Amino acid sequence: MKNFAGRIVIFIFILVIAFLFFACDIDSSKDALDKTSWKGSLGGNNYSLTFNSPNFTIIMTSPGNTSAISGTYIISGSNVTLLASDGFYTTGTLSGKYLDFRGEDGPLFTKQ
Repeated sequence: MKNFAGRIVIFIFILVIAFLFFACDIDSSKDALDKTSWKGSLGGNNYSLTFNSPNFTIIMTSPGNTSAISGTYIISGSNVTLLASDGFYTTGTLSGKYLDFRGEDGPLFTKQ
């Protein structure tokens, strides 16, 4: 009985450590973008993307014109969804120093 109780304590300890490990990992995915800057280009336009959790801002510069879009973002695994304040949204894939929106006809961003 004493041996069984010891195993239960060890099992509970392992579960608590595993829970804390995975809980911290979920939060760190959000922090991976917080306070970062990204650059990209597409079709002669240059893009600057900045994150300040939970917000983002994209500045697009083309010859003779500059415009900005801002809103909030959501991370789910390696997918990053930008939700603009005007209702526009797009989803890209985060992989290391790259944030790829080309599947949505957008630019490939590189972390600065």
